[in-house]
Amino acid sequence: MKKCNSNSSIISELDFKIKNVEKYISHSKYKEDMINKVEPYLKKKLENGYIIGEKGLKLYYEKFICENAKANIVICHGFGECTEKYYELIYYFINEGYSVFIIEHRGNARSQRLGIDDYQISVDKFSYYIEDFKKFIDEVVIPNGNDKKLLLFAHSMGGAIGTMFLERYQEYFSGAVLSAPMHEINTGKVPKFVATSIARIMKLCGRGNQYLPGQETYNGEKRVSARSTSCKERYEYQFNKVKNTKSYQTGGSSAGWYLEGAKVTKEMVKKKNASKVKIPILLFQAEYDTHVMPRGHYKFAGYAKNCRVIYIKGSKHEPYFEIDKIAFAFIERVLSFYSEIIN
Repeated sequence: MKKCNSNSSIISELDFKIKNVEKYISHSKYKEDMINKVEPYLKKKLENGYIIGEKGLKLYYEKFICENAKANIVICHGFGECTEKYYELIYYFINEGYSVFIIEHRGNARSQRLGIDDYQISVDKFSYYIEDFKKFIDEVVIPNGNDKKLLLFAHSMGGAIGTMFLERYQEYFSGAVLSAPMHEINTGKVPKFVATSIARIMKLCGRGNQYLPGQETYNGEKRVSARSTSCKERYEYQFNKVKNTKSYQTGGSSAGWYLEGAKVTKEMVKKKNASKVKIPILLFQAEYDTHVMPRGHYKFAGYAKNCRVIYIKGSKHEPYFEIDKIAFAFIERVLSFYSEIIN
């Protein structure tokens, strides 16, 4: 199996023993347990608020503080997501003794929107995500972190934001999990150079704020075969949450967002940038991911000083939201990694 560098390796599949399966929420009773167990538990611990991000944007966040916490986990979510998408994961983190902090990025969920309608994801500069994230950590996480270590959990687009943050600000985190990080965008059947050319032409014609071809506004339609997870129960639960909560509803991206994303993904995997990341990194790559390309993962891992890539056999884009045998093994590996860092 290919080696990325002396500290990095590619593992053929995620094979990790689940020590106590009873602590997990099974898809067999998923909706029932989320409503009767997880949601009430988190509601008691939830504190929320807003910060003012770059260019004066109002950004929503949530925090869950554990008494005598082991450390602090900061979640950096993916494209079009909201805090509730991570409630199952947050539940596990809290039960393991971690305080958890999560912010909804600009243009997503309850944070201020930026698109041409109420649903489009757009951004003027990708770097605003990073500076928003830093402000959140400086103003909310650190003052409530009781001087304990900071650990990052970053997924997909959040993985790109988290990676750029780690490259710019090396002094904050002690370790990071990158879940299917957006180190290279998967443009599907359309070649990357074609997608980029179309987006550039749109921007030159003053239409950079329009939906990129193939992208569309939120329409409330259910996908028969979800692109991001194989777990019907988790997908259905989240689908209904979004359908019934207008602020959670998001559509596709603008041409401008795509150009910003494509530009930063090229930069973050370059040696001069990735080599600045010296903390332990656990990077998960999903076998059936149709959102991001694995090539970017290998480039980043090859230059980062201490990055291990784990290939998750059978998983789609969201391993933390997959069928039980994948999700539970994934979470066990994440918890083991965090434990190694703080002990």
